[in-house]
Amino acid sequence: MHPAPVWAVRVLHRRGVVPGGVCSSAFVKGLEVIQPMQILVLGPEGSGRSALEETLTRLGYVVMAAEARPDGRAPASGDIVMLDLRGEDADWAGLAEGLRSDERPVMIVSERPRRLMGVLSGRAAGTMVMTGSESDAGYRVALSVCQALRSNALARAAASPRNGAAARVAAL
Repeated sequence: MHPAPVWAVRVLHRRGVVPGGVCSSAFVKGLEVIQPMQILVLGPEGSGRSALEETLTRLGYVVMAAEARPDGRAPASGDIVMLDLRGEDADWAGLAEGLRSDERPVMIVSERPRRLMGVLSGRAAGTMVMTGSESDAGYRVALSVCQALRSNALARAAASPRNGAAARVAAL
């Protein structure tokens, strides 16, 4: 009996190939296609957000960034929405309202508790909060949980007998 083949996964993203990168799966006509997990980072432009983008890219994610919009809607791109609340206080009230019904997991990065955390804590798609010292390991664990929430929601939505029905995932 021959041993099962071992497969290595390489993730392609805007900066090249990342060995051992973080992936999401999609099914196309019965074939599984590996895609890099996409994170939408929302927060004020500056060195803090740039450093966060660089860290996430180095960890193997595809990163898109934008300023938080006051109209309450986050851009539709990305598998996970990450809010960078470090630094200056901004008015996040409109965005919080828009994110309450967003079907993507939200990860909040902040150096201290914020009112917004309580507003988003009961979201069906899940909300993860990261405070204190930042580390690659911390980001990996938190984003793995967010990725699992997203994958579970997509699988449940695909299996749903109702067309267009959204699956809900319990928040952690």
